[in-house]
Amino acid sequence: MKKKTTIEEEIKPKPIRRKCHCCGKMATNPYVYHIVPTYAYGQQIPVYEKSGVKTKRVALKGNRKVLAYNYCNRECYENKKPQQPYGF
Repeated sequence: MKKKTTIEEEIKPKPIRRKCHCCGKMATNPYVYHIVPTYAYGQQIPVYEKSGVKTKRVALKGNRKVLAYNYCNRECYENKKPQQPYGF
């Protein structure tokens, strides 16, 4: 029979930390800003396949690349907003 443990004895995962794009501090609960490029009018959008090969958003390359910026809070975001790529 397995012995029950208390909450203090349980192994807790380390918090995920991300570096702020503005000030360089490490944040455990960052404000994340994503820039997702759109498809041009009339361009063929790929059909979704449930069992198809999945790719992460940040793994895309070229003009389909998704840019993710992490900030400490909303104030850091306002101080240093990201450049607008792809001619938005």
